[in-house]
Formats: sequence, C-alpha cells, structure tokens
Amino acid sequence: MTSPVDRNHPPCPSQWIVSEPEEMPTAPVGDLVMAWARDRATDEPRYIGELSAQQRGKHCNCECLSCGLLLVAVNAGKQSFIRRPHFRHPEGAEKDSCLVLAARAAALEVLKGTDLLELPRRRQSRRIAGLSGQYYEAWVEAPAERVRVRDLAFQDKVSGILTLDDGRRLRVELTGSVSAVPAGASETLIPTIRLVVDDPTIAAMPPSEIRKRLRLLVENGIWCSHWNDAKLEQDAEAAAQESARAALDWIEEGADLPEGLSPAARRETLLHLKAKEILEREKRIRLPDLTAELDAATDDGDVLSRQFLVLGRVVNLEAVALEQPLGRIRPDVVATTIAAPDWPASQILVEITVTNTISDERMERIRAQNVPAIEIDISRMGGIVTETEFARLVVEEAAGKRWLHHPRLAEETARLEEELAAAVNEANQQIQELLESDRRRREMQRIPAEQWAREYLDAVLEYAALREQMEGDASLRPDVDLAFGRIAECADGLAVHGYLEAQDRDLYGWRGNLLERILSIKLNRAVGYQLTTAWQVINAILQEGASHFQWHTLYLIAIRRYQPTLAPHQAAKIAKWREGVLHSLDAGERAYQRSRKYDSLLALLFPEMADALAKPLAKPRIGAPDGSPAAPANLLSERTAPQEGYVEVGYRNSRLRLPVRGCDAWLAANPGWEVISK
Repeated sequence: MTSPVDRNHPPCPSQWIVSEPEEMPTAPVGDLVMAWARDRATDEPRYIGELSAQQRGKHCNCECLSCGLLLVAVNAGKQSFIRRPHFRHPEGAEKDSCLVLAARAAALEVLKGTDLLELPRRRQSRRIAGLSGQYYEAWVEAPAERVRVRDLAFQDKVSGILTLDDGRRLRVELTGSVSAVPAGASETLIPTIRLVVDDPTIAAMPPSEIRKRLRLLVENGIWCSHWNDAKLEQDAEAAAQESARAALDWIEEGADLPEGLSPAARRETLLHLKAKEILEREKRIRLPDLTAELDAATDDGDVLSRQFLVLGRVVNLEAVALEQPLGRIRPDVVATTIAAPDWPASQILVEITVTNTISDERMERIRAQNVPAIEIDISRMGGIVTETEFARLVVEEAAGKRWLHHPRLAEETARLEEELAAAVNEANQQIQELLESDRRRREMQRIPAEQWAREYLDAVLEYAALREQMEGDASLRPDVDLAFGRIAECADGLAVHGYLEAQDRDLYGWRGNLLERILSIKLNRAVGYQLTTAWQVINAILQEGASHFQWHTLYLIAIRRYQPTLAPHQAAKIAKWREGVLHSLDAGERAYQRSRKYDSLLALLFPEMADALAKPLAKPRIGAPDGSPAAPANLLSERTAPQEGYVEVGYRNSRLRLPVRGCDAWLAANPGWEVISK
C-alpha cells in the first residue's frame, strides 16, 4: 500500500500526490483473477464479461496488458461456473504485477466512458516573515467542483488527458506501485491528479464497481498542480501580509524609512509611527500610578515602610511630537498634558520598547532632563499586538506602562526617607527602653519582695514629710519629685513580684491616703498631715464622708495591732466606732465592706496585720438557715467559735492560720489564697 499523504503540508508541484482510497476488503494476490486484457486485433482493453462462448480459451485473441503474453479466457461466456471467468497466463509466467497493471487499465477504461467528474478543492498557502521575525501563514483554496469530460486521449498505458467542456485539460495518472514515483516528462502547464489504484481486486471488478470506486478516488484526490495556482499563491501571500500588517509587523516596500534598518529596527519605527498617530488622533493617555515605597529594618528586625501614591488617570493632551530632540535625548514621543486633579500641566515623554531595553546611560539622560517620562513596553503583551490592541494599550491601559522619571518622585522619596528614619529611630528607642526595662525587671526580681516593701514604706514616709515641708518652702519641689519617683521605683520592684497594686497612686499620692494613715497609727504620730498625734489622724478619719467607709476596717485593724496612744475617752470613742462597724457588717450591710484589692500588699507591708486581713468581714453564722458553715471570727473582734484545729493558707508571700471549721467558705470568698498545710 502507498504511504498516506501529509495533507496539512502538501508537497510541491514537482512531487506526485497520493490520494487515500476507501478501505475495501482485499484477497491475497494468489486468489485474485484477471478480468481485463488487451485485444490483439484492436489494441483496446477487453473485459472478460464481454466475451462469448466462442471466444473461450485461446480464441479470445487477448494478451496481458502488462507483459504482452498470450492469455487464455477461462469459463468465458458461461452462465454457471465453479470458478468465475477470468484471463489466465501461461503456466510458469510471473503474474502478480500484471494483476495491478490490469487494474490501471480497468480504471482508464471507466474514465473513458465517464462524462462527469468530481474535482477536489485546491488549497494553496504562503508563509512570510514579519519584521519581528515571526512567521505569518495564510491558506486560500479553489472549491471542489463537478466538471463534464469532453474527451479522453491515451498517452500511454496508465495515463490519459481529460478535456473538459470548458476547454480545460486534465492529465490523469493511474499508478499502482507500492511507492509513489514521478511519472515521466509531461507538459508542465497541464494540471495533474494522481490516483492510487494499488488494490489488485480492482482487476476483477465489473465496470460499474470500478466506476463507483474511481469516483471516490477522484473526490478524495489531492492536486499536484492547478490552472489557478498562480492566482491562488498571489491571494495567499496577500492574506499572509494582511495578517502581519494587522499585527503591526509589516511595512510595504518603498515606505519612507531610513536606509539600512534591520527588520527589528523597521518594526520599532513602525510602532513609534503608530503611537504618534494614535496619540495625535486620541489626544489623551492613561498615566500609570505614581508611587514610591521605602522600607527600613529596626534593631529587632521589624520592617517599617512608608509609601507615596498618586493614582494614575487619563489625561488630555494638547500637543504631540515624534522624536523631537530634547537636550541629549530624542524621545519617541513628546507631548504636553492638560492640567487635571493631582496632575498639573506639564511636558511628558513617552518611550516605546519592544525588543530593546532602556540602558542605564539613557535613563541618566532622561533623569537629567527632569521631565516626566513613561515607558510603554509592548513586550509585556507578548511582543505582537493588533493595531486595535496597540491603541488600547497606548491610550486606555496602565498595563505595560511605568514611570521612568518624575520630578515629584525625588521630592517625595526624600520626604519618605526622613519620615522613615524618624520612625526607625523612635522604634529603636522604644526597643532600647524595653530592653532596659527588662534588664531592670530582672535586677528587681533578684531583690526580695520584703526588702522592696521596707524601701517602699520608707519612700512613702520621706515623700509625705517633704510634701508637708514644701508647703512652706517651694524650693523643695525637686526633692519632693525625687521622693515621689523613689516610691514609683519601689512600686515597680513590688510589681515584678506580683504586687501590681503597689503602683496605684491612690495608696500614696495625696494627703489622707491609705498608707499615710496606717503609718500614722503604727508610728503613733501624724504622717503626711500638718498634725502631731495619731489620734488627730484617727479623728480626721472619723470626720470623713460615707464614700471612705470601706477602708475603716483597715484602720480598726491597725489600731488593734499597733495600739497607738489614746486617752480613755478616745479609746471609748474608738470602741463605739468598732461596734458600729461590726453591727453593720453582721447585718450584711455594704457600707463597711471593703475592696480586698490591697489586702495582700498590706499584709506584706504590715505583717502584724496579715492574719486579721485574711479573716472574713462578716460575723460567724452559727446555725444559719441556709445550712452554710460558720465563718471564722470577725477580724475586728476577739470573738471566736469553737475550733477543731487550724489550717495554713498562703497567697504570694503571705501566710495565715485559719480554723478548719469555715475555712472552705473563707477560701471561696477570697480568691487566690490556697491551702498550704493542715
């Protein structure tokens, strides 16, 4: 069988073209019969079915179309037979190739009697290279057509000339060889179709079947040449040029361009011309975003950034010039913009790049002009664009555009650098402060909380004394501030041990604060007051309003623990005060219910008060209706309930011994305290 033809890339006209016949069942060559021969008398093809009984055997007077040997007509003219009628070679003669050649003759015989022929379409292509080096290919075709055969003249055994009704001549080649080879010399102007008739079974087919097969072969044939080839090639080349022209990749010969330009340079020039044409026509252009962004790292590796941004927009143009000299540069396009929001009127340069890039030297020259300049990079769109796409890119799109230079960028960059340097400096200072704070914290943690507590109270005493002295001597303000700072420092030291409440200025910040009053009772003298005795401070406490009642339990605990000097009537007054507070607490009233937020700190500062601070404020509830357990003795009195042993509880650095009975209720009312041992 003949190898198939590559229909996508037809061979040149000097090659023989092979059409692919329909798939048909074939028999081994040895099982085939020869149904065609040549009449020795007339030299015309003879079909076995045309012979009569009188022409049986050697009386047929026929020879082989291929080898010329005398043939015998077997079973000619019979109406019934075991083996079909056929021509037979003499014994011992080679006959396989003769079967194929007989098939050629059979096809020619049918053509000779055919008046209508289906000619296949004729396709031609042309491929041209654009200025960019990219190839553009176009195909054109003459459609398939049905023609009438006017005459057929044999030139040799296996070919003929078909003369059509319109005068055109068609040369028909019938080749049954295994591999296709060109025919001999022929008239070069005569179109040629080559039909593949390589199936020996055709030699045994009747004319009607051959005619049917031949029509298929002709319909599926491929032209080797065509009388319209010159016109088709011309049309295909024109179509290919139009494709390149649409892609802005073609310039007609004779165009007004500088001599000696390479194809790439010619395309650059074409795009520049198109850009000018577009900008002159549209008189507007979309500018890309004008932006600058700077980053800088702080000492801890954090990255700070500052950004300047003016969004791009479409601006109108009032002047466009191509390759106008400007200092040491010749920009592709020079235009003048009309003022718009955020975009003042100014000259603007446009550089168009395709395969070239803007060198560092050219960038320096552009910057030296200090004129806004943008680049339109066609390669960002694949390098090949249509004229419509190119116009949209130049006018409407921000893609493929970038600022090469803008005077405002230098100003904004300098401003961002200054802002960023200040921000980094501030961040680094904060980092150093945090590092220093962490170092100080570690140092403070090495000092025991009890030492900080002693220094804290000493600082409170010093501050209170200096504050009172300053009321008559303003020059002591620096000393007062130093003393106040010392309190804050000691408060920080306590805070790192968990006593955050030590930093609360309500404890020490003004006259009549909690710490100064307890210290007055402990030291049996006025602290922070322009008074003398502890009683005078206690009396001041008794004069204050109900908003301060919540702290009275603390003062009563201090009085019981530190026993300041009191006259009998003063002690009686305090006893009455105590009874009033106990009665209010036992009644469940809230007036003297204090906040427990300072209890742990006060237990550290005044350890003599720690056990009383740990006790609940309410009186024991023996036989309470709700069945709740009895609480420990009230912290303001010495009253106790029957005990069944003690349990030690702790909170931070404080320790207390509580009666087992009622301990659970007390722990529930005092979060943070935990049982240490029983």
